[in-house]
Amino acid sequence: MRDVPCIEPASHAAGSKTLRYLERDAQNPGTALVYWLEKAEPTCEANFFEATRKFCSLMQLVLPDERPGVFVNRSAVHAVQDCGVVKRLVFKDGSSLEVRYSGSCSDLHDA
Repeated sequence: MRDVPCIEPASHAAGSKTLRYLERDAQNPGTALVYWLEKAEPTCEANFFEATRKFCSLMQLVLPDERPGVFVNRSAVHAVQDCGVVKRLVFKDGSSLEVRYSGSCSDLHDA
């Protein structure tokens, strides 16, 4: 199991961090791994369902290997690279995430 520190709800104060995306922890599916802009390592939320409700306006997307459960903050996406059905989301900090999406690239980020 990965040694990921848990974060308390109080650390989500407005303006303190910007969410990139969150996903289920593969080793503990009830737990959410939370990825932040400008942070290399994710933090952990004990309850995946509550984490998805805590953050507003997230897009649920599917990973290229068809695993569901990735919730992306559209406002953290800088650009989208179109590779057919697979799209590469490039976040404002330069990090990226590939997802399966057959729609328009403009659907995946704020204009």
